[in-house]
Amino acid sequence: PHLAHAVSYARATDESDLVFGSGEAPGLRLSQLNIYLDPTKRIDASSRVIIADVLPDGHAAKQNVQLDSIVVAVNGANVELDTAPAVQAKIDDALRQGGVTLTLKDPNRFQYALLDPPPGGATSIFASTALTPSSDGKPTQLFAVRRQDVPSGGCRRPASQGDLIEISYEGRVMESGVLFDGMDLAQRQGDATIQFVLGKQPTGQFPPSWDVGLIGMCIGETRTLDVPPVLGFGPKGLPKRAVPPNAALRYKVELVAINGLAID
Repeated sequence: PHLAHAVSYARATDESDLVFGSGEAPGLRLSQLNIYLDPTKRIDASSRVIIADVLPDGHAAKQNVQLDSIVVAVNGANVELDTAPAVQAKIDDALRQGGVTLTLKDPNRFQYALLDPPPGGATSIFASTALTPSSDGKPTQLFAVRRQDVPSGGCRRPASQGDLIEISYEGRVMESGVLFDGMDLAQRQGDATIQFVLGKQPTGQFPPSWDVGLIGMCIGETRTLDVPPVLGFGPKGLPKRAVPPNAALRYKVELVAINGLAID
């Protein structure tokens, strides 16, 4: 499916629902987790409401709720920009009116899906995560990664931050399928691959989604990154490459070598 049609509604693979009926005490204690741009100056960048405690006699304990899970929505309404007291008030109000469904995000599941071998000896796996809206009323946007051709059991030396990696790739506009970047264009200048330092790119030189989506990649593995507009070219697009404003993008990437080595 085209990500452009799923940006607001598709469920991320690291989210799940927790349902409580009227009169069922959840037994949850919420907390505010502040994320700082500069921890030394305590300048807030953003915050999340997380599950800080699960009481042993509450209904949440019976459903194996994980500590530090992020509260994403209450009865389908996104609460990621709310404070912990505001989220708690919405939960209490919903319980008084008959019941509540909490959407929770596992803070580690997406990352583990990129780092760990696919389960059961499989060679492919799909993972996605929703990005927090920048303001109230903004739609949630999904970032998705499909891993293919993963060696059975994983690899001894996956790509890590700071590695010099060599890749071949193509980039297409999700909606139209138009090729806007990649080796087919670069080969006109004699390049079959490109190299860059993972996680330490100069700003604007390579897509920021690569720093997240290529972590843990094995040599010979292929990944398809479905990139939402917020991680792509945003509202400006890239007219000279036929990328319209607010376009979802799809990159297909093959890892050729890590730090000059093409064998795992």
